[in-house]
Amino acid sequence: MIFTKKTYKSTPAPTPRTPPRPVVFLLLLGLVMQLLWGILRPPPTAKTQDLPPPPSSSWLQLATLGDPVTLARILMLWLQGFDDQPGLILPLRHLDDTTLEQWLELILSLDPRSDYPLFVALYLYAGTPDRVQTRIMLDFVQRHALLDLKQRWRWLAFAAVIAHHRLNDPQLALRYLDALFPALEQGDLPPWVFGERLSLLHATGQPERARRWIDTLQKQRPSHAPSETRFFSDWLEKLKEEN
Repeated sequence: MIFTKKTYKSTPAPTPRTPPRPVVFLLLLGLVMQLLWGILRPPPTAKTQDLPPPPSSSWLQLATLGDPVTLARILMLWLQGFDDQPGLILPLRHLDDTTLEQWLELILSLDPRSDYPLFVALYLYAGTPDRVQTRIMLDFVQRHALLDLKQRWRWLAFAAVIAHHRLNDPQLALRYLDALFPALEQGDLPPWVFGERLSLLHATGQPERARRWIDTLQKQRPSHAPSETRFFSDWLEKLKEEN
C-alpha cells in the first residue's frame, strides 16, 4: 500500500468590511442626539404624593388571608415610611390629618391588642409643629385608651403630658388625666401621674380640689411608701401657703 502525502492550502482570513456610510452616519447622529438630550432636558424634580385613603373592607378581606395581625404590621411599617418619598422627605405635618387618623384606626381594627399605633401617634405624629395634628392624635389616643384603660392608661397619661408641656393647654391635659380615675381608684398608677395631676390642678387654679383629691388618695392608699407620704405632705403644705 502506497501512502501519498496530501497538501492543505491555508484559507486566508476574511478582510473586515467597512460598514456603509449611511449606517455610520445614523450611529453618529443617534449618539449626538442622546448627548444633546442629556444636556438640554430639564433636571428631574421630586413630586410629593398625598397619603391615599385606606382601602375598602372588601380589599382587606382579600388581603388579610386569615392573618390580620401580619397585615396590620405591614401597613404600619408602610405608613411610618410614607414620608420618605423618592427624592425628598415629606414633613409629617403635611400629611392629611383625617386620612392619617383613618389609617391608624384601620391598623388598630386589624390588631386590636397592639399598642404600637398609639405609641406612633404620640411620639411621631403628635410631635410635629402642627398643633391641629397634635390635638387630633391626642384625641385618637384618648378614645382608644378608654376602651381598655387597665392596659392602656400610660398612653393617656403621656398624652396629658404632651398636652400640658407641648401644647401649653393644662385644661386639655387635666381632662385626659380626669379620665384615669378608674385606674387611680385601683391604685395602679405610679406617683408621677399623681404629681402631674396635682400640677395641673394647681396650674388651673383649683387648690381646694387638689386638697380633696390628696385626702382621697391617702384613704385609698393607706400603705403607701414613706416617700409618697412626704410627697403628699409637701403638696398640702404648698397649697396651704398659697391659700
